[in-house]
Amino acid sequence: MVKKFFLILFIVSTLFSFDIFAVEDYQNMSVEQLDKLKTELIKNSSSLSSQIKLISIQIAQTQQKIRLTTINIATLKSDIKNLTIKIGTLDVSLNDLSAAYLEQISQNYKLQKKIPLYNFIIFGNLNDYFERYKYISMIQKNSQNILFNLETTRTTLDREKQFKAQKQRELELLEIQLAKQQKDLNSQNNIKNELLQTTQKQLNNVLAQLSALRNFSSAYGSTCLGSVPGGGSDGNFYSQRDPRWCKQNIGYSSDSIGAVGCYISSIAMTFKKLGSDISPAAYAAITSNFQYNSAYASIPRPPSGYSYKQVSYSSDTVDRELKAGRYVIAQISMRNISGMHFVAIISGSDGKYKIHDPWFGADLNFGDHYSLSSIMSLRLITK
Repeated sequence: MVKKFFLILFIVSTLFSFDIFAVEDYQNMSVEQLDKLKTELIKNSSSLSSQIKLISIQIAQTQQKIRLTTINIATLKSDIKNLTIKIGTLDVSLNDLSAAYLEQISQNYKLQKKIPLYNFIIFGNLNDYFERYKYISMIQKNSQNILFNLETTRTTLDREKQFKAQKQRELELLEIQLAKQQKDLNSQNNIKNELLQTTQKQLNNVLAQLSALRNFSSAYGSTCLGSVPGGGSDGNFYSQRDPRWCKQNIGYSSDSIGAVGCYISSIAMTFKKLGSDISPAAYAAITSNFQYNSAYASIPRPPSGYSYKQVSYSSDTVDRELKAGRYVIAQISMRNISGMHFVAIISGSDGKYKIHDPWFGADLNFGDHYSLSSIMSLRLITK
């Protein structure tokens, strides 16, 4: 009967089932699993529930990225610290080797001055000369070793400094990346909070109408008819109160077609007008016609060649559709009981219309029961 009523169970289902898909439950998923789940949700992200689940996955992914970035930053800081110590040690070694090398050069120079070759020629002290020469050679070899170690240490020092500079650049980039990820996380959390607040507001608003919607049947007498009604002047009429399906529940909900089935009854009549006959009972039994196993109706799947639209009321729109041989579903505000109702406009023009009313019956004058100002929206199955 009332499409907004369907939203009630959907929102309640969203709020009470959301804990199953809470962010904490995504933490143990791999990146691949999260990506796959996100792709599936994007395909059906129009519903509030899907949007909340999608942003929760994005939050979990961002948190994983932050954890990984934080680990990488900690590793880089440790590497930089170790390199700083190593560079300091190499600096000391380089200074010590430089001092030792200079000392060796000085000693070598002094020794060479003390034992020139003519000492042997003049004095003929061969043993003494060779002993001195051997010592000088040892000093020179030691100097060469020091020089080699000096160059090796210098090369290693330069390389370690380059490594440190590279890691410092990587650290700077990661810190920038971490700041962006944390900003993204804050933004995603804000979006999620806004979605949850929207859900709560919608729930409060819809629950306020719930008692009035359920009072529709009691406000107009007994729900189910005593006999099967006729099909109206064109044979397309379906009553939500038809005893064949009046007490049948819609989808998996606990609400019957007789109580709240005006919308799906109007859909069934509109489809039948287009040559696609499906009774309210058959429509209500197809659970895929309702989102998330609830009574919240999905967007109808029109017959081939047609599309579904929700538009504001205008007589031009209604007249155009009727002239094309199509019914128009009108959503009506039932102000006297603070509720909503749906009827199928079947003929007429310029505001003077005949309707099939799922509750009151077939071939009624619209103006005898409702005013044009009470039309909230139009639902079209059109081309």
